[in-house]
Amino acid sequence: MSTEQKSGGGARLGARMRSRLGETGWIRTRAVLSLGMVLGLGAVGTMAAWSDSATATTGMFSTSSVQLKVDNQRPAHQFTELKRNSMLPGQSEAGALTVQNTGTANFQWAVSATATGSSALIGKLKVSLHQTGANDGSTCSGPIIGTQQAFSGNPTLVSGRSLAAGVSEQVCIKVTVDSTAGQTEQFKIADLGFNFTATGQ
Repeated sequence: MSTEQKSGGGARLGARMRSRLGETGWIRTRAVLSLGMVLGLGAVGTMAAWSDSATATTGMFSTSSVQLKVDNQRPAHQFTELKRNSMLPGQSEAGALTVQNTGTANFQWAVSATATGSSALIGKLKVSLHQTGANDGSTCSGPIIGTQQAFSGNPTLVSGRSLAAGVSEQVCIKVTVDSTAGQTEQFKIADLGFNFTATGQ
């Protein structure tokens, strides 16, 4: 065999070998890519596993109301029943009020006294709150709630008194001129007020 033939045959053999290696290399590359695709599909399959869920819904929530009325009036009430002119030392005047819970929640109510006008006269006035409204115009017949208070300093007559929703309570307020009032307190005028507040329970 000639050198040219050997050379040509070797070239053809090398070409065939390179062709086969090339094919094998392509096959291997394709296998690796296929393996990567298989792994990817396997991961997707794990994330898409069957699942289930459930929810719990509550009923409706609502708020209640706290509403205080005095003698069917709010927010202000003209307490004209409690007034008197030309009072003397030791005399008193009484008036009835109805405290009403017209809301939907139980509450605790309180009342404090206020006064404007002559400081000399205010210093000689005392006030008390009684459990019932029965009175003869000058005194309350029911038992006192708390203690009698001097008007100075806007005293609280009662606090934390419970009243259920839809219930009302009659009370009596009595104002007394102290028996020690003298010449200094003559011909003086004072305007009195009572602040009612309610806090839901």
